[in-house]
Amino acid sequence: MDLRTSAKKYLPAPVTDMLRGAKYKFETWSFSKRLVSHWYGPHQLTMNIHDRVAEEWYDKDWDLPPEFAFLEQHGLKPGARVFDLGAHQCLIAMLLAKLVTPRGEVIAVEASRHNAEVGSMNLAVNRVENVHIVQGLISSSVGQERAVDSFNSSHAIGSGGAVGTTLVDSLSIDELSRRAGSPDIVYMDIEGFEIEALKGARETIARHCTWLIELHGDATLAQYGARNSDALSFFPAKHYAAYLGDEDGGPFQPLMQASDLPGVRCFVAFVPVPVPAGAAQ
Repeated sequence: MDLRTSAKKYLPAPVTDMLRGAKYKFETWSFSKRLVSHWYGPHQLTMNIHDRVAEEWYDKDWDLPPEFAFLEQHGLKPGARVFDLGAHQCLIAMLLAKLVTPRGEVIAVEASRHNAEVGSMNLAVNRVENVHIVQGLISSSVGQERAVDSFNSSHAIGSGGAVGTTLVDSLSIDELSRRAGSPDIVYMDIEGFEIEALKGARETIARHCTWLIELHGDATLAQYGARNSDALSFFPAKHYAAYLGDEDGGPFQPLMQASDLPGVRCFVAFVPVPVPAGAAQ
């Protein structure tokens, strides 16, 4: 049994939360920061590597994520407005921004102050001007909520104490639409809090844009009282066609019935169904 497992088993939760938060702060302070340049799909970009997760994820060449090809068939085009929810350090946001220029824009929302600051640095060093960062937590409503102090931040579970978390501004997807304009694409990866976010997106959903959602699996969503299949209830079949993509990057396939949606981590897309001329909305 390693030290981390032993701590979780034998120490009270506030103590393990404190230790986790302290470790995160020490690693952020002590990491040897540097700039790297790689090819991410067809684009060569420079990334600030300021922590071990960024090192693992970004200090290497990439193929374009497979969902990009799907989105390019369903609204990801020059002039589009994209919401990148859970933007981390803005690499995906920059790649999306390349596909919506000229006149298109990406609104990148990230809960972690550290990630948002590094993301701003990445935008600056690459001279990307059509990505706008919002530091905040996507939720069902506007206010303040707690995010876990980590390199890949998530909504703090329950209403527990402040140890190991940071109080951040929260906003709903509908409120983001009011502030930034209605999106053509919503690209969401928010670490298991996706169902709560969809509760605050009913107006945006009703405007019939394309959604690409990473569902983090029933075990993760259960911590927030939800499960993968709950996402389907927000997108009526008469208005949206559902597609399923697996974690291994295979092509998206039509999701024919709810029982075909797995309970593990996967990608689900919802594409507006064309409304026949003269038909009621």
